[in-house]
Amino acid sequence: MAEASEAKKESGNKEGTNLLGPPTFTELPNGRLKCVETGHEMVVKDKDSYAQSKRCRLGLIDFALSHSKPPLNMFKQDPLSRSKLICKLTGDTVNKSEEHIWKHINGKRFLNKLEQKEMEKEELMNETMEEECEQKLKKEKKKKNKKKKEKAVEEIISEVRDPAENESDSEEPEFWMPPVGERWDFDDGGDRWGSGSELEESDEENETGVVGLYIELR
Repeated sequence: MAEASEAKKESGNKEGTNLLGPPTFTELPNGRLKCVETGHEMVVKDKDSYAQSKRCRLGLIDFALSHSKPPLNMFKQDPLSRSKLICKLTGDTVNKSEEHIWKHINGKRFLNKLEQKEMEKEELMNETMEEECEQKLKKEKKKKNKKKKEKAVEEIISEVRDPAENESDSEEPEFWMPPVGERWDFDDGGDRWGSGSELEESDEENETGVVGLYIELR
């Protein structure tokens, strides 16, 4: 109890105390409590003292580290030391305690690196958005060009078809036919050939004319 009260007193004066918050407890059938993060069991009266103990605080750090919970998602376990952490952002080694973790993530080096990382991320997002916009514009341009080509092909086809139709309409028949009104469909031949008596009279006139001409010559 004395150690727990001293730890509580010391932790109350340190920066970054309870950085990860209080532990989570579940009640067991036998009336005892169990810490979810560390698996430690205790009686109800020891709940508060355990929550501030070094064992509990280290257990919270390990739990947050294994589950990538902030701010421990920015750290990884130092393979050379169980009591050390390595910052993924700066590469610095940090003691595995809430106090040292808090000091590191609020230091200038960490904050500058974090700002730089955020700027790089933002630039990457902008570049990605620009590339997506360019690709979208290219696709739209291709679609427009395709539509223009299709329209041009349709126009060419229609131009080819129209003259062919006009030519077929204006074609002349293979055999010549007289215009309407000049045809001989209703001609009985009377206008072109005289009667028998008229022919005989004309023959006699021709003979008389010939005889008269012969007498005069004599």
